[in-house]
Amino acid sequence: MKLIRIALPLTLLVGCSTLPDVSDWQAEPLPVSGVRPVVPTYEVEFLPVVPTIPGTLIVGRFRILNNAVLPYDNEDYVQAVKQLAAQMGGNTIVYAGSGQKEAVVAYVPLETVNYHGGDEALFESGVLSEDF
Repeated sequence: MKLIRIALPLTLLVGCSTLPDVSDWQAEPLPVSGVRPVVPTYEVEFLPVVPTIPGTLIVGRFRILNNAVLPYDNEDYVQAVKQLAAQMGGNTIVYAGSGQKEAVVAYVPLETVNYHGGDEALFESGVLSEDF
């Protein structure tokens, strides 16, 4: 009877707290000059190519083992991969799809100025200025 009282809660605990096994996505942080960026998991996104935005910094990579793919329909799995990227300081995972053996993790600086549609043309023509 004691064994059942111990086994049942352990079974429930293990069943409720299991996270997806993302061990096929091995995170390998790269050394960075200066301070590693601090990135919240919700800011991490997937892109098919490395952005060409000035200041982009490659902070690590994933080695993708066993022909693993990223099941976008499994939100827990995707979140676990994003969390690993955020821990490396990256807000962008360069992943084009299945068949890849490696995915680059980069920190891409966020835009500091948000323009409204058409504002770029007004800045170029001189109608608006940065001081406005």
